[in-house]
Amino acid sequence: MKGATVILAAGDFPRDGTEAREALDGAGRVVCCDGAADAYRARTGREPDFVVGDCDSLAGEFANVVRIGEQETNDLAKAIRFCRSMGWENPLVLGACGGREDHTIGNVFLALAQNVEILTDRGRFVPVEGRATLAVEEGCAISVFAPDRETKARSKGLVWPLDGVVFDSLFRATLNRAAGESVEIESDRRILVYMASGKENAT
Repeated sequence: MKGATVILAAGDFPRDGTEAREALDGAGRVVCCDGAADAYRARTGREPDFVVGDCDSLAGEFANVVRIGEQETNDLAKAIRFCRSMGWENPLVLGACGGREDHTIGNVFLALAQNVEILTDRGRFVPVEGRATLAVEEGCAISVFAPDRETKARSKGLVWPLDGVVFDSLFRATLNRAAGESVEIESDRRILVYMASGKENAT
């Protein structure tokens, strides 16, 4: 992840010592969503490369501000769109969770729709379509969210395999665990896989 394009949203700021903070500190460029720029400056002493959003919660003055006034999408969606317009196709999203719960839920499923990854202090949300092999810690908690009820999925490396699961609710395949240090998932539709950081979060 070192050198990646990072989008910093205005939820929980990555804590010291976490993988999310390491990703932020090692980013190749940082694009802040609106008021997240103020937190980034205050917490790191650094300047964001770009600030993107409607700027209704931006307090400070910043050099590279991309104001997008439309209200059909939130600031995270605007930042993802901006990154892709610049040719940065797979930005890593930090700060998407925390604060208001409706913002968190909206950001998580926006990440699924936009096919981008979210990294938090406690885990990672990874969109999967087709086949993916995910490196994990044995015993870590894993949940799978499939918004499309017609989804067909298979897995290797989960305590409870996805083979034959009927996704008749959004929470049907949550609260699973990794049986080893890698998990292979194959799905005919895009799903969202959450992997907790470490075995301590497995219950």
